[in-house]
Amino acid sequence: MAPAGLAWQTLPEPGTLALVDPESRRAAAFTRPHPADLSISELVAVEQHVARWLDPATRQDAEEALTGSLAGDPMPTLRSLCWLMASWAVGLHLRTGHSPTQVLAQLTLSGLWRGPQAPETERIWELLTAQVRAGALAALTNDTATARAFEAAARTRVTGYPECLLHHGLLLMASLWSTLAAYGLDLRDVAGTLALYTQDSDEPRAGSFRPLT
Repeated sequence: MAPAGLAWQTLPEPGTLALVDPESRRAAAFTRPHPADLSISELVAVEQHVARWLDPATRQDAEEALTGSLAGDPMPTLRSLCWLMASWAVGLHLRTGHSPTQVLAQLTLSGLWRGPQAPETERIWELLTAQVRAGALAALTNDTATARAFEAAARTRVTGYPECLLHHGLLLMASLWSTLAAYGLDLRDVAGTLALYTQDSDEPRAGSFRPLT
């Protein structure tokens, strides 16, 4: 299913589709993550839960399911969340021309917690934002050092920290989702489309996103 306002096109490369904005004429290649890094089934499952989380009527059940998926190894869920965030940043770039890295760099939260009356809370939330942003940048750029830094932060032994990253990541996605909606974009089925129309590749590991125009 093509995201609202955008169109999918086939490419000869295995595991890859092109996403095109007919209005701006910008296009980007979207490739499945290498199966050794992140399975498409895990990515699709998280995407489906995120779609349910965006609906207030199913938000609580969706977040409980996502939290439950952190048990054992939290990284597949957290990396999936970051991959999806990167894909949304690329989609927004196609419409607006703002670079995906710029979109992610500007991700932030606003609310009553901000301000001089709550400096410690703001410091913690800014730290969480920076770490989620690093995970999304790692997915976007395929940069090994950034990915390792994000994993080191996510695997901390502090009890409940992965859950904090998950919840904070969802809040950031909600903010990004509002921006997408303002431009008439709906990107809830990116991973699902790749799962349906592409196959895993035996090619060497490569990034999931690259510009075509």
